[in-house]
Amino acid sequence: RLKYRYLDLRREPMQHNIILRSAVTFATREFLTSKGFLEIETPTFIKSTPEGARDYLVPSRVHPGKFYSLPQSPQLYKQLLMVSGFDKYFQIARCYRDEDARGDRQPEFTQIDMEMSFTNREEVLETTEELMRHIFKKTLNYELPVHFDRISWDDAFDLYGSDKPDLRFDMKMQDAAFMADLSDFNAFKAGAANADKNIERHKRSGLKVLVVKNAADKYSRKHIEALEAVAKINHAKGLAWMKVDAEGKFEGGISKFFAGKEAEICTRLGAEKNDLLLFVSDEKWQTACVALGAVRKQLGKDLNLYNPKDEFHFAWIIDFPYFAWNEEENKWETEHHMFTLPQKKYWDTLESDPGAVKGDLYDLVLNGYELASGSMRINDPALQERIFEIVGYSRERAEKAFGFLVQAFKFGAPPHGGIAPGLDRLIMLMCHEESIHEVIAFPKNNLAASPMDECPSAVDQSQLDDLHLKCTEVEK
Repeated sequence: RLKYRYLDLRREPMQHNIILRSAVTFATREFLTSKGFLEIETPTFIKSTPEGARDYLVPSRVHPGKFYSLPQSPQLYKQLLMVSGFDKYFQIARCYRDEDARGDRQPEFTQIDMEMSFTNREEVLETTEELMRHIFKKTLNYELPVHFDRISWDDAFDLYGSDKPDLRFDMKMQDAAFMADLSDFNAFKAGAANADKNIERHKRSGLKVLVVKNAADKYSRKHIEALEAVAKINHAKGLAWMKVDAEGKFEGGISKFFAGKEAEICTRLGAEKNDLLLFVSDEKWQTACVALGAVRKQLGKDLNLYNPKDEFHFAWIIDFPYFAWNEEENKWETEHHMFTLPQKKYWDTLESDPGAVKGDLYDLVLNGYELASGSMRINDPALQERIFEIVGYSRERAEKAFGFLVQAFKFGAPPHGGIAPGLDRLIMLMCHEESIHEVIAFPKNNLAASPMDECPSAVDQSQLDDLHLKCTEVEK
């Protein structure tokens, strides 16, 4: 299909997808322009700066030994546009990241890039909701709710095991720490003991349970072992289980440890006859949540739990941790990027308690996919320097990487913030596809190559000479 893409594109499904993409792009421009946004292009050749993924580099013929970078996002430039006095900016922006491909990711992609000055989180979220309502109504004649759900990062993991939960079905994980005191089942002791240093903050344990309604007779031991494999892939030590039989008694799995305790457990968990109970226990709260959350996602597929009236379920994830501890390098890192504004109530304790800091950032999720990420930005050079210091960026290193941005802020920068919905991923979900390859006219394959035009390819030696480059043989 990729080798003869021009023939593949003749097919009706592909015609539909590409035509819808065009309509969504037009609707986006129509809405944002009506709201006073200016469409401004930013450079494709930029300075290489550390943004997380690897940069694609372009050698300069005029400046031997120096390289341009293709932008991972227009992040720094759209902030500079706010410094320049433009009130609202947008761009259908091409972005490039040299990272391994997968179904919803490829080397070059497109995002609806937006930035607003003198704004706040509420205005950015409401504007994005209005944009999505306009797009879906205009292109699919589909009515989205006026406001989307809002879930804190902590609650998203605690209830769904993910910061991009699929909310088309309502199954929530529950805390089962109380069960550790009802038996001598040692595997539950560690999870209930709040051993994770982060537990102190939110008082949640690493013993989680899913109550799968009316599923006891649908899951044999073999099927449960398949679910356990999913949990183990996500770093769980195992998946404990038991069923509630027709008489309200526990059977199978770990039931012998909790015989006679059925009434108390079922009452507290809301379990009933013919329900399946699935448990993950781990010393680390987030590990337990992620593992059981992956099982929840698999159950949604296995049992087709999706609400047919809830075809597109948007939600905001807010109150993210600002910093994450890198155990390998023994230092703090930012969860998002270093220009995100910390929530103001944490400014006095940034250095003394980085792990408690929440960022003024937000993700938009749709049907289990992260659709957009954004934040309010730092506009105070002094606050920006504090963030650089916490993550181990010396003044010299920060100046080398981001000096032009910090310098610009010294001339005065308004409070500003923005967001960037992924256009490819949005179209993929609107078309009910599972890969962005189905909504891009000429995508790369999973090896970041194009079979149609045999890209990437070798070039003539004369071209390398012009660029002052020499290729070396790589052993296979």
